[in-house]
Amino acid sequence: CRERPRGALNVPGYRPSGIFSAGTAQKFVNIDGYLPGREIVILGSGDIGLIMARRLTLEGAKVKMVLEIMPYSGGLKRNIVQCLDDYDIPLKLSHTVTKIHGKDRVEGITYAMVDEHLNPIKETEQEVSCDTLLLSVGLIPENELSRKAGVKINPKTQGPLVSSRFETSVPGIFACGNVLHVHDLVDYVSEEAALAGKYAQAFVQDQKFDDSQIPIVSGQGCRYSVPTSVYLSHPDKMIVIRFRVDKVYENTYVSLYFDEERLSHKLKRVLTPGEMEQIIIPTSWLKERPHTKRIMIAVEEDEKR
Repeated sequence: CRERPRGALNVPGYRPSGIFSAGTAQKFVNIDGYLPGREIVILGSGDIGLIMARRLTLEGAKVKMVLEIMPYSGGLKRNIVQCLDDYDIPLKLSHTVTKIHGKDRVEGITYAMVDEHLNPIKETEQEVSCDTLLLSVGLIPENELSRKAGVKINPKTQGPLVSSRFETSVPGIFACGNVLHVHDLVDYVSEEAALAGKYAQAFVQDQKFDDSQIPIVSGQGCRYSVPTSVYLSHPDKMIVIRFRVDKVYENTYVSLYFDEERLSHKLKRVLTPGEMEQIIIPTSWLKERPHTKRIMIAVEEDEKR
């Protein structure tokens, strides 16, 4: 995957030195041994930005604040606690940068609260001095090769559409990890890589499977899921469906439906868009219901239906 560039943000101001993506700053500090700045503001609360807030603090810089335009953080809860709270670095939700000051080098920024439509509220603008602005505004799958190969792309993830065998719309091309959708934990990337490799091997060896598939759709509260279809003849005993929710939920239920039949209904204390969730489907459920038209994941607030 790659970092989203500043150009997508449309922040007014000059183009002074001192504006870096969080990943670039990470390379400067960890590999090159350079400190990108002394007084730093971070825009966006992605995991790399949160980790760099701590890293730069340990290197002697002053991280003044982390601004996040959404009403929730885009990073893991543990990173908020360990990288911000433990170092008294403020996280300002529903805030964004409205102007960058400085011509040759960043001299400061203006930030403001945003309304429910994510538009800055002029009356709330404040200025803060800094010599560096780090951008941690999210990651997107790197799919130049996928597009050139004619692979169909999921508009919600910007990664390929794949089946439960991690095969794309082009037979023989498999995709996994962050090229599919941006993961929060590398463990999941490794798990998917092992499975995709196994299914690719089966393809090369010309192992025959029933091609009947059931689509997976995103219901209420579910932003997207990967994969987007499952094979009735899936070769393993279990299928892992990973998904993200569209906002923060507390004390709600994650439900799994085969058509109108609810087969799973589990209470979750907290669901956040920054943390990936998963549901495990036993393949026996597929064999017992071969005429299922769709599988749906939904977030529900009631215990009974």
